[in-house]
Parts: sequence; structure tokens; C-alpha cells
Amino acid sequence: MIKSYFTLYALTLEMKSRFEGGYIFEAFSQEKNELRLCIIAPDKERYTLFATASTTKLSLYFSETFQRQKRNSVSLMTKANDKQIKSIRISDCERIIYFELEDALTLAFQFFSAETNFFLLEHGIVQESFKKQPSLLNQPFVEDSHTPILPTLEQLTNDLDAFLHTLDYQSFIARSAKEQERWIPKKLIGFDTYLAREMLFRTRSSSPTLEPNTLHQVFQEMFYELISPEPKVYFSDNDIWLSLIPPTHLPYLRAESFNSVNEAIRFYTHQIYQHEHFTKQLISLKKSLERLIEKTDAQIRTMSALQTTDRAEMYETFGKLLLLHLHHGKGLSEIELENIFSQGERIKIPLDAAKSIQENAESYFERAKKSRQQRKVAEKRLHDITQKFAEQKRLLAELSEVTSPKLFKAWKEKNLQWLKQFGLLSVSEAEKEQRFRRFKISPQVELWVGKNAQSNDLLTFKYARPNDLWLHARGVSGSHCVLKSPSKPSKDDILRAAEIAAYYSSARTSELVPVICTEKKYVRKPKGAPAGSVVVERENVLMVTPRLLLEED
Repeated sequence: MIKSYFTLYALTLEMKSRFEGGYIFEAFSQEKNELRLCIIAPDKERYTLFATASTTKLSLYFSETFQRQKRNSVSLMTKANDKQIKSIRISDCERIIYFELEDALTLAFQFFSAETNFFLLEHGIVQESFKKQPSLLNQPFVEDSHTPILPTLEQLTNDLDAFLHTLDYQSFIARSAKEQERWIPKKLIGFDTYLAREMLFRTRSSSPTLEPNTLHQVFQEMFYELISPEPKVYFSDNDIWLSLIPPTHLPYLRAESFNSVNEAIRFYTHQIYQHEHFTKQLISLKKSLERLIEKTDAQIRTMSALQTTDRAEMYETFGKLLLLHLHHGKGLSEIELENIFSQGERIKIPLDAAKSIQENAESYFERAKKSRQQRKVAEKRLHDITQKFAEQKRLLAELSEVTSPKLFKAWKEKNLQWLKQFGLLSVSEAEKEQRFRRFKISPQVELWVGKNAQSNDLLTFKYARPNDLWLHARGVSGSHCVLKSPSKPSKDDILRAAEIAAYYSSARTSELVPVICTEKKYVRKPKGAPAGSVVVERENVLMVTPRLLLEED
């Protein structure tokens, strides 16, 4: 439901109460397909609005952060800078959110799947678009639909006949189940396939034949649930989704509840990012393994081919034949003799002209001895490489079965030594994998968590930089946690990290836990103190609920 009209409607109400009367500070982009809008709210708090135009993960959410990279970012829609936000509204008829600014400027966020784009308007005329569409520049920004979504649906909740007429019930009921799923979004404005499936599932639970009154009653229930949302993010074995209403048509393993739609969208977006990050790692490692297997296979084939030629036997034959013809003198570079060991075959034997026939024979016997020794070494090497080849194929087969970050982590831990041996994981990366837990808090921010006292010491005093944020549950035993970020992390990122720090402490089962948050430079180790013991010279304390909403990276 990330791009559902109902989700955007609820989000608009949250932004309206937070940002109206505030100011746009700047707009810029530093990630592909993502526009960031820095906003100063009326209470002087600073926020960033993230608008993503990628078709795989459309989203719009805001965060209590206000940062921009010094490099690799580009300013956009600069006319909106320092302009007051007069009003925020969503179109009555389309999935378009408007930020109406002073001086007749408007920012329009249009969420139309592949046609998602963000615009700067002046007097309703397109001045700039985030995704370049030259044909729209200097043209009026016009909405295609003129049917108000919520008033239309609300009217249908109160009128059974109008509902059945709009749905074209007789045509609808004659269609197959799959066709019915596609039929509802065409007839009920604002309803997508997800809502259609939920509506049909709920109806069939009490009326398998989709009796009109039951269908209408379910429609009523869903409409009022949607305009009074209870946002949650749901997890199944292989999927994650956001919903404003309980999904009875989809099985799930767990659900995380949120106090606002914005919080739910932000969390969902980070989860999607984490999954994409895991997928990229998985694909990269698979490709590296496939290249390694191809290279090892070529080595085995080359070595096997060499093994089929017995040079030692050939050299020994040369030596024996030469001993039968010692009467030939020096100065010959080659001699042709009858091979008495091969039924009269004649054979040409290369000679060292500076040596006698006797000396050439001895040289060939020595070479035969060395060749036998080399063959033994080569056989052992071929055996070792063949074993490694089998392990490489096993790794690839097991990796092909990995479907989640959790399984990926378990696979890496199980095969850490092989991954190091094959050069698929550096020594430093292997050490991090073994000694620390790591969580991707947001695209640029990672939390490292110690696993035991020795791991805590290593994390705090070897891997943490002076300005990294250091976290630990206050007054109880627990893991040292270090927040790694290229710039100052947002309040949301710090709170998420504090929740994880509380979770990895002996106070895990408490409702609220105080967590120390300070820069690592204010953490020191007393002389002679046991592993994991530190003194904190300066601290801030956050009260959080112990939660582990993210999977390890």
C-alpha cells in the first residue's frame, strides 16, 4: 500500500500538521531517483523529506535530520528555497500531493508508478521536473481525473444500489476470481489490487458466492478502516509489506505497529533498502564464486591433460637406448635410433652436442627421476585443487538456497574459513563478521554491536573512530555499540541504534531502558580493568524500548 491514495492521504495530514507555516530551506539530490527537501518547521525543528521516484520502491516520508553531502549532490528547484509553506494538501482526484508556497510557487509530488515525478510549478505552470520531461516544461500542470475519491467512496458506503451499479455487479459476479481482482480497481476509484484481494477474501469468508449485501458491508468496513488507519509493516518468509488495515488474505509471521503512517513508511523503506543491499551482496558473491569455479575447472583440466603424458617413462627410454649406442661420439645434436622397446619404431632423441652419449644418457635418467618427483607433487596438487573445486561448488549450491539476510549471515558464519581461503572475504572483513553484529540502520548508517567482552574491547578501542557515536545500556551489562556514519546521523537513526543497544543488554525484557549515547572519544578504559569495562566521561541518556526491528547485515 506504499503508493495507495489512502496512504498518501494519511501522510498528507501528518505533514500538514507538522510543516504548514514552515519554510523550504533547499531541495537537492544525492542518491539516484531520490529528491530531498530540507524543511524548517514552524517550531524551528529541522526535517528532511525524502521523495523516491524509483518504480521498485516509490516512497515519500520525512525524518528528523538535516544534512547534505559536501560532494556528489546537486541543487534542484532553487526557486523554492526560503519560501514559506502556505498549505499542504492532496488532490481530491489523483495521487498528487501539493506543497503550496509563497510567491505562487507549488511543489507537486506525483505518484503514478512508472510516471512518478516531482515538479516545481509557478502560477500552475511547470518550471522544473525532477525526472527530465522537456515536453512538460512551460505547460500547465493538469490533473487527468476529475472524480473526487473519498467523497465518491463515502457516498457508495451509504447507498447499496449505487455501489452495485458502480461495480456493475452482474458483470462482476460472472467473472473468474482473477478477473474479479482486476475488475474492482477499474470500478472503485482509489482501490488497488491489494485492497481488491482483501475485499474479496473477507467477503468469501462469510459468503462464498459474494452475496451483494455482504460485499457491500465489507466495502463499508474497509473504507472506514482506511480513513482511520492503523499502520503496520508485515513480514512473511519471503516478503515484507506495509498496510493501513489488517491483511486477512495474506499469511504473515510478524507485524510491527507504528504511531504514524510516516514512521511506518520510513521503516518499510529502510527494510526495502536493507533487502536490496543484501540482494546486491548475494549477486556479487555468486558471480565471484562462479568466476572462481570456472578458473579452478580450467586448472583441473590443464593439469589432468599434463598428467596423461608420462615424461619420466619417455626420458628413461631415451637413456636406455643411448646406453646401447655408446660408440657414437660427441658433437651430435640429435640421433635417430630404433626403439627396441616399441616393436621396431624409430625414434629421434635430442642430444647436447657438448656431451658424450654416456653423459646424455645420464642426463635423461636424472630428468626421469625429477619428472617422477614432479608428477607426485602435481598429483597431490591436483588432488588438493579437486577438493577445493568440490567445496566451491558446494558453496555456490548452498548460496543459491539463501533467501534472506538472516540465512545469508548464517551461511557466511558457517563458511568463513573457506571464504577467506578463496579470497572471497578479506581478513579484516572476516574479523568483523566473526567478532561483531552489524545492522544497516539507513542507507548511509551502520551499527556495529559487540558479541562478548573481548569483542566489545576490540570494537571500542580498535574499530571505533573518535567521533563515532558509542552506545550502551546504562547501569546494566550489555554490548558496546558503535554507530558508523559518514556524517552526523539523524535523530531517527540514533533512536533506532539505541533500541538495538537496549535489546543487546541484560535489560532486554524491560519496557523502557536508559541508553548512554556519547562520542567514542569520551570513552576510556581504566588501567588494569577487565575486558569490556570502560569509563564514560561525558554522556547523554536516551529512554527507549528494547527492539530489534532490523535483521543483521
